[in-house]
Amino acid sequence: MIANIALNKIGATVAALAAPAMLFLGAGTSHAAGQAVAVWASSAPGGVDVVVETAAGDQGLSGWCTYTSTVQGNPVGKPAPALGVPFYIPTDGLHIARLWFPSYPTGSTWNTTVTCPNGVASTQTVW
Repeated sequence: MIANIALNKIGATVAALAAPAMLFLGAGTSHAAGQAVAVWASSAPGGVDVVVETAAGDQGLSGWCTYTSTVQGNPVGKPAPALGVPFYIPTDGLHIARLWFPSYPTGSTWNTTVTCPNGVASTQTVW
């Protein structure tokens, strides 16, 4: 269920909405081996829309990557984890990808790891 949109056209909009989304939806940024990733989630029809953003330029994760997100604590009553979901982060321009999963908000903390050919980064997101 990967939604790969022509991000060059909506990149400015996503960037403008990123800061408020992180403030209200609980996103995190973490550094691992020189890499940084920001992940935030918002309600979408029938599920959750997840945005993954990495640093621009040569320092950002890019290429065919995998997304893994598991809930902290007791998983009973929580949505299923996303394990090794493949997606693409463009190597040019904004390093942003959008994914959609069937889900519902629980207010839980999710441990998220993005693995790409040029690095790995982890963060926590509340949704």
